[in-house]
Amino acid sequence: MSYIVKMPKLGLEMEQGTVLEWTVERGDAVSEGEMIAEVESEKSIGEVEAREDGTVRRVYAEEGDTVPPGTPIGIFAAPDADIADLEAEVEAELEGEAETATAEAETAEAEPAEASEAVAATAEAAEGGGDGGGQTGDAGGGSDDVKASPRAQKRAEELNVDLTTVQGTGFDGAITEDDVETAAEAAESDPAGESATDEVKASPRAQKRAEELGVDLTIVDGTGFEGAITEDDVEAAAEAEPPVETAERQRGGVEWLSSERPEQDRYDRVTATADPAVGDALFETMEAVRTAFEQRVTMTDVMLVLASATLTDHPMMNGTFTESTHQITEPQHIALVADINGSVAGVVPDAANKSLTEIVDRRQSVDGDSEPSHQATFTLTNAAETDGSGRLINPPAVAALEIDPTGERAVPSENGVTIHPLVTATLTYDTRAVGAGEAQAFLDGFFERAQRAPELVLGSYRGRE
Repeated sequence: MSYIVKMPKLGLEMEQGTVLEWTVERGDAVSEGEMIAEVESEKSIGEVEAREDGTVRRVYAEEGDTVPPGTPIGIFAAPDADIADLEAEVEAELEGEAETATAEAETAEAEPAEASEAVAATAEAAEGGGDGGGQTGDAGGGSDDVKASPRAQKRAEELNVDLTTVQGTGFDGAITEDDVETAAEAAESDPAGESATDEVKASPRAQKRAEELGVDLTIVDGTGFEGAITEDDVEAAAEAEPPVETAERQRGGVEWLSSERPEQDRYDRVTATADPAVGDALFETMEAVRTAFEQRVTMTDVMLVLASATLTDHPMMNGTFTESTHQITEPQHIALVADINGSVAGVVPDAANKSLTEIVDRRQSVDGDSEPSHQATFTLTNAAETDGSGRLINPPAVAALEIDPTGERAVPSENGVTIHPLVTATLTYDTRAVGAGEAQAFLDGFFERAQRAPELVLGSYRGRE
């Protein structure tokens, strides 16, 4: 079927997304699951994949265009499909958004203009009412040539930021409100600018290839325009023998991070306890699937199905953070901690598209001595099967979930008290990529799905067998 391709929402607080690249040309044959576009929001990069076989018929957002999440950016359909209705729907939606944006821009432009007039009047009065021969510059001491949004100009005035010193990250290099706030924070923490360093300049394809090959971009010489690192540069660096420091950095692996480790500050964690109904639903599901299937299903298998369903609605958690970039991935390659010390893991690749039986087969085949076939994008462990303390991490993955289903809760009842399962969930997350609110929302979403565990787990089995 034909459908409208929309800018994905990469996080709860995402306001704008930029089309970095259309990876296929209009009219090219595309297979289901193939990436058709790469988009970015702040430091998060996401992939847009084809939901079926077909082709990109229309493009509404060109490379470099920035639009709000949910905005149509293209139409995907079979080469001979009639897309007139979809085109009309997109045009109507974009026209409505344009009218809204124009009204908001006019309102926003009026506010800094009024503020500038007030500042100019105050300055003139202070100088004795003469004409002064002066001129009113842009907010924060910028020049008339600075390209900045009205909101950025107003924010620069509030924070006393000189817009001529701010690097814009918006469309065509425009300065956004976030750019102004970032500059203000940097000036406050490092007023002399002594700690500032240039970020690695690499194309999106080079960044992705470096992540796949485990290459540290800080040691790669760029041969592209103005020294930018290209995909070929990354592959050439991967073929060379890495320095010892880089090899150590690439080892990664699942581990418990103690408070003595310096990278502890990069990770935070949030813990939540499930309502009694959630614990009851999990254990009722266990009994149901064990009755329905001959093969041995464990609580870990059930939790993996629930975690996968939660990741679908919280994609920020499914990805990696390398070279100052949060790379969100579509396939869910979920690592299961397989060793009692938590030091190694097997990976269940593409977990969202696996049935319960396939998950059980994969989990039973995990060999702690072999290298995972896929780089983990998320980590899951059952506390009943491991023995560790601290923060569970699996870099470069940005989040790890630990579920402890072994507790018990006494609930008052007519006959005294009734014992219910007590389930606790702890999510460790990389603070460079994920916020506390997003982490808490993920746990809330996990418990919501746990209460519907029988429906989700049995549905997973029936839907794919």
